[in-house]
Amino acid sequence: MPEDETYGKKEGQPLYFEKQQTTFCYPYHISTKAIMIVTGRRRCGIATILSLALCHLAAGASGPTENLFTFSCLPLTTQRSDPIMSPGKPSSHTHVVVGGTAFQRLMTTETARNANDTTCEVAIDRSNYWIPQLYHQTRDGFETIEFENSAIYYFNRACDYSPNATSCDGTKYPLAPPPGLRVVAGDLFLRTYNETNFAQRAISHMCMKDDGTSSETKHLPQQSCQKLRSQVFFPSCWDGKALDSPDHQSHMAYPAVGDYNQGVCPETHPVAVYSIFVEFFFNTEPFPDYENWVYAMGDPTGYGLHGDFLNGWIDQNALQNAMATCTGLEGLNNPDCSITNNQTRALTPIAHSLDVPPPLEQLGQHGPLSKLPGNNPITGSRELQ
Repeated sequence: MPEDETYGKKEGQPLYFEKQQTTFCYPYHISTKAIMIVTGRRRCGIATILSLALCHLAAGASGPTENLFTFSCLPLTTQRSDPIMSPGKPSSHTHVVVGGTAFQRLMTTETARNANDTTCEVAIDRSNYWIPQLYHQTRDGFETIEFENSAIYYFNRACDYSPNATSCDGTKYPLAPPPGLRVVAGDLFLRTYNETNFAQRAISHMCMKDDGTSSETKHLPQQSCQKLRSQVFFPSCWDGKALDSPDHQSHMAYPAVGDYNQGVCPETHPVAVYSIFVEFFFNTEPFPDYENWVYAMGDPTGYGLHGDFLNGWIDQNALQNAMATCTGLEGLNNPDCSITNNQTRALTPIAHSLDVPPPLEQLGQHGPLSKLPGNNPITGSRELQ
C-alpha cells in the first residue's frame, strides 16, 4: 500500500471525493489538428500553437464532461540515466528529463520529494517525467535535436472497476497517483504497430507546422515539421498494491472498457488513478530530412517511444484535491487551487540546475557522434509497415 494510506482524505471524508456537478469545456480527445483544447489556464509552456476549443454545451451540444489540470516544464537534463529501468547504472540510451532537480541514476521517493526545486511551474511537483532523446542522423554520425519544453496533463478519465459497467458514471474522482509510484508506458523495443493494443495506441507523434496545421501519427512523421511533439498517455488503472513491478508496467493497466485514454478499469487493476499525459516538444525545423530522425534507442519508426513517471509530489493531499479545485475556468490561477494556493514563486516554468551533477558523457549536443550513446544500432524499417 502507499506510504501514507490516508492521503487524499480530510476528517470525516471518504478517500474518493464526490465530484461536484459542474460543467467544463474539455479535451475529450487529444486533437489531431493543430489545436490544444483549453480548460482553465493553458498556455502549453513555450509551445507555439495555442487555441481555444468551443465548449460543447456552449454550442448547444451534449456529451460527457471532464476535468483536467495542466502545466508546463522546461528541460532539466539530458543524460543516459533512467532510475526506474536502470537504477544506479547508465541507461541503455539517452533521455530528456523535466521536473524535480533531484533526478539522478539512483533515486528513492524521498530523494525526489527532497529536490531543491523543479523546472515545472507547479512548485510542489518534484516528480520527474522523461522520454528518449530524438537524434538526427548525418553522414558524420548522430546529433541531438533540441528538446524545448513539455506540457504535463492530469485528467479525470478513468473509473474504478465495477462489474458490468460499460462507462464511467462521473460520480467519483480517481485517486491521485499514490506516493512512490513509478511507471513506464510504452516499449522501447517495438518497431511495428498493433492498432488493437491499447498500450501501443497510447503512444503518438504530432507533426506541427508554422501555418497552424498539424497531423498526428503513431509512427515518426513522414514529412518535415517545424516542431515534433512526442506524446505518451500513461495507464490509469492501478492494482492497489504495488508501487512498482519487475517490468515497471504490470502493476498498472489501461482501462478494460473504453479506450486507452478513458474508461472502466479491469478487475485485475481495480483502482482508477489520475490519467497522466505528457507532451515533449522537439525543434525539428533545422532538420527537414525527416527520414533521418531516430530515437536514442536506435528506433527510426517511433513505435518504440516510451515515457517514465516517478512520483515526487510533496503534498499528496493537495494533489488529491486538485481535480476539485484546479480545473475550472481559472485553472491553476484559482485562489483555491490546492496545488498552487500556497506557491510563493511565479506560476511559470523555471530553469534550474541539477542537485547532483550529471554524468560526464558526450551525447551529441556539441557535434555528431559516430554512434548513438550506448552503441545502439538502428533497428526497424523507416518504411511504414
